[in-house]
Amino acid sequence: MLVLFGLLFLLLWLVPEVPLLGFAAVLLALALRAGGEPLAHRTGLPDWAAVLIVAILLVAALGLAGWAAAGPLAEQATQLAQRLPQSLETLRGWLSGTAWGDWLLRQAEPGQLISGSGAETAAQAAARAAGSTLGGLGNLVLVVLLALYLAVQPAGYLCGLRSLFDPRLDGRVEETLAEIGHTLRGWLLGQAFAMIVAGMLTWLGFWALGIPLAGLLAAIIGLLNFIPVLGPVIGGVPAVLLAMTEQPILGLWVVGVIVLVQTVEGNFLTPMVQSRTADLPPALLLIVQVLTGALFGLLGVALAAPLSALGLVLAKKAYVEGWLEREPPAA
Repeated sequence: MLVLFGLLFLLLWLVPEVPLLGFAAVLLALALRAGGEPLAHRTGLPDWAAVLIVAILLVAALGLAGWAAAGPLAEQATQLAQRLPQSLETLRGWLSGTAWGDWLLRQAEPGQLISGSGAETAAQAAARAAGSTLGGLGNLVLVVLLALYLAVQPAGYLCGLRSLFDPRLDGRVEETLAEIGHTLRGWLLGQAFAMIVAGMLTWLGFWALGIPLAGLLAAIIGLLNFIPVLGPVIGGVPAVLLAMTEQPILGLWVVGVIVLVQTVEGNFLTPMVQSRTADLPPALLLIVQVLTGALFGLLGVALAAPLSALGLVLAKKAYVEGWLEREPPAA
């Protein structure tokens, strides 16, 4: 086990994206299996065929949803890109002239200017954006392919993983892997539910307040709700800025809607879905998000919650029950 953890640490140190992308593929594979196994059970199809059918249906559903929403969302995205700079300038005008406002503006100024002509700067920015986009698309294709391989035939990979441990630990390793799968599935189900509910409730709140581009802003918050705690905060920034350009008090109402939705979703709805499968302490989750964000960037922040769930299961099964040979104390 120490050798395995040492190799994992070495990978995270040298090529941190590789194990994180692998973990993202495992999450997607679990989601595909969660849809494929009931279909195979009801229809008698082989597991691999049911998983492929679920994957095809998922791609088709996403394609249809994207085609249906492409026009309105694209138009709203263009309007948002045009109005956000105006919102920032309006906010800058409100803050300037006061002592604390001037201090905030000084803190927001970039530390150093980029040297070179405007054309060179624009070319460098375009090159970085293109490289980042191509890299992101390549990573997405890699994750999807890995997830399909893992979801279609998971038994071979699980047997290979179990063979790395002492044969006397085979039963405990199998039990631990099963609980990890159960926990991560529960977390995925809870987060998918949270994303849908948060997006819909936020849209209703923004629509009632008369916030411009309510659909797009709610969709952003709903998607970023995949990242607990920090995601809704990041997604709410454009909504607050846009509302403040209409009326300053409207920005406070937007903050109130976001806080209310997250309170209802986080304390009542999501726990009912996740039940006992992935009960993550908020303080621990926030610490892990900050740590993984500092070490691995945005990908680390996005995967912090499932990594925390994985770590809690390993700590309970491998250390508390396996090494200390005691039952975990009740909360």
